[in-house]
Amino acid sequence: MIHFSFSSMLITILVSNLLLVFISLLFRNNDVLTKIGFRLTAIFCIITLVRLLLPFEFPFAKTLILPGIVSNPLSVLRHRHNVLPNVWISVWNIIGMIWLIGSICSLICLFYNNWKLKMLIRTNSRDVTTQEPYISILNELCTEKQRKRIRLRTTKFVNVPMIMGLRNAFILIPADIDSSDKEVMFALRHEIYHYVHHDLWLKFAVNCLVAAYWWNPFAHLLSRQIGVLLEMRVDDSIISEGKDTTIGYLACMVHYMGGDPDRDDTSSRYSGLAFEKKSSLSRRFHMIENREQKHNYLLSTVMLLIMVSLYIGSYIFIFENSTYGQEICESNTYVVPSEEDCFAMQNGDSTYTIYFPSWGYSETTDSLEYYPKIKVYSNKEEYNETFKNP
Repeated sequence: MIHFSFSSMLITILVSNLLLVFISLLFRNNDVLTKIGFRLTAIFCIITLVRLLLPFEFPFAKTLILPGIVSNPLSVLRHRHNVLPNVWISVWNIIGMIWLIGSICSLICLFYNNWKLKMLIRTNSRDVTTQEPYISILNELCTEKQRKRIRLRTTKFVNVPMIMGLRNAFILIPADIDSSDKEVMFALRHEIYHYVHHDLWLKFAVNCLVAAYWWNPFAHLLSRQIGVLLEMRVDDSIISEGKDTTIGYLACMVHYMGGDPDRDDTSSRYSGLAFEKKSSLSRRFHMIENREQKHNYLLSTVMLLIMVSLYIGSYIFIFENSTYGQEICESNTYVVPSEEDCFAMQNGDSTYTIYFPSWGYSETTDSLEYYPKIKVYSNKEEYNETFKNP
């Protein structure tokens, strides 16, 4: 049975952050990034995203009991306290509620900022879709269906060309930068590639996932790294056409770096994709310059095996906290009480509290599938009645 639990969330956070740290280290070293290629790095990011999306425990998972030094703090988090009549709350319940409220607020802010940004741009930009040279370039680069859904607007709000919108997109062009027709063509080609390959939808989905993990700085870092990889994919597609195209494309990238350095293109961090970002430009130039360099397949294979092993292993093994003493014996699937006076009590939120009266200890669990022999009571009254009338 597939279910969500404290343990599945714990292993998801641990492994995902480990994968995120691994990816971050790759981005800090341009030489390693070149040796393994941006495509394999993108696979690493996809593996991490999938792990964050599926924080569940599967039937084939094998539970590993954490040592006492780790189990004790976790038991404190999960221990339920009677704060009001018939109301039992643990620290973990409070953390989960804060997490949920923060995720909802982050998603609301994401949608609101996207809407506010679109309104701001629409009122501070000019539609030039039907003007030359833009209309001629669009006719050359787009199909008729694509032309109907893409609008071009000039604005002083952005430093570099960028595209926004999901179903109906609009490309923003800096209004205060004089550009040749060739430079405009490369810029539009770059942004249209993003649109055709649904990169805007991908980035929006990633932003929604990051909003759900709003408290994790590594998740925000992953969003920026995926943005860089999307830019690298476009770069590689365009420069693959030959030397002349590469020279023209690089010249276009350098040209748009001549904008106002004090103006920050914060718009691209929401639902847009910028033609280039200054923080990642040197890394992209490095990848373009070393495009013909042969990949290190041994290094790539080793890294891929590490990532896949961590991903698969995180579903095979689940960590569970426990402060049981030596009185507990181990079964083939889990550990079960060896004393007959241990029992479980059903809580109102579909969880169970396991009581060990002999040791003065209790813990909360989401499922009793690992406690096949334990006696379950629906409430304290039933427990007391059982002992009064044996």
